[in-house]
Amino acid sequence: MGATAQGKGSGGGARLLANKERILALWEERLRQEVSAAAGESHALLIDTLPVLLRQLAEAVSSQHPRRTATEGSTIAEEHGSERVRVTHFRLNDLITEYMLLREVLFAVLEESEPLSAAERNTLNASLDQAIAEACTGYVLVNEGLREQVFATLTHDLRGPLSAAKVNAGLILRQPSGEQVPRWAARVADSIDRADRLVQNLLDAMHMRMGGRPALSLEACDLVDAVRQGVENQQAEHGERFVLVAPEPVWGCFAPELLRRAVENLVSNAVKYGASSRPITITVRQGHGRAFILVHNHGSYIPAAQQARLFQAFQRLPGAEAGGKRGWGLGLAQVRGAAEAHGGSISVDSLPERGTTFTIDIPKDAPPLKDI
Repeated sequence: MGATAQGKGSGGGARLLANKERILALWEERLRQEVSAAAGESHALLIDTLPVLLRQLAEAVSSQHPRRTATEGSTIAEEHGSERVRVTHFRLNDLITEYMLLREVLFAVLEESEPLSAAERNTLNASLDQAIAEACTGYVLVNEGLREQVFATLTHDLRGPLSAAKVNAGLILRQPSGEQVPRWAARVADSIDRADRLVQNLLDAMHMRMGGRPALSLEACDLVDAVRQGVENQQAEHGERFVLVAPEPVWGCFAPELLRRAVENLVSNAVKYGASSRPITITVRQGHGRAFILVHNHGSYIPAAQQARLFQAFQRLPGAEAGGKRGWGLGLAQVRGAAEAHGGSISVDSLPERGTTFTIDIPKDAPPLKDI
């Protein structure tokens, strides 16, 4: 458990607090260099709970504080591990590496001017060992929970379209010459498409969680055609709610199937959360060698504080969960993957007065990134 309160020194804790920001900065620099999953993450997501952990480390080495190790009486390390699963692409070994880097930076900074006492070193090492163990526990528990969630939701959500396809196929078998056969056949095709979208979104999300990007099957094509097909597929399911604005063809080298599914996910999201009495507008335009797909809906807006979570797989906003909207946070993750695979990005603009607009912004010529 480390040194007792009576045996702990007092200088190390003060030095730690005085150098906390420097320790975090050096640690973040090392982390971005040595852990590939950290390179593209924001400062806020990387820092996470570590400022609190450093404060508790300072308490643990102080003879005036009853805390014997940094995580005694605290769940801070376990929360850190669980958040690495939920909001980053960190693997378990990346999580361990970040704590090892923290240990190296911590001792290097604290012993620049004078060595720590044996009791302080013991307490810091015991604290960090315990933090690693608890963070790994949090990581594994959440990871196992995600797998269970995937299995349960996949089973539930696939059952609907597959059951509908089975029923309509049965009707065709019983009345192969009936007047309703074309309508029943269309329902079968639509149900299979819904099941396929679900499976493809899941595969893309799991691939991205492992640090990859969706595979690109590039071809010279008109982006408007891919968008139109995605909108028409949604019209078959949701009716004539959509307005496509595309004043001219947008020719380029794209993966049309991947972008079609991205459009379907954005449009489906707009149907789910937008005002049912207002149209959903899909705009395709180009400029400066780039192509843009904008999907706008009126109605509920997304607070700025929640926007960073939107494109993480298996993440749903509190309002969606509280409102009883079904889903499991895969659609927007697929959209982000499709945009980034083309060398572009996805952004959101949401205000109560103007509604919500998602924008896919990609270069018109994607081949330089096809092997990434």
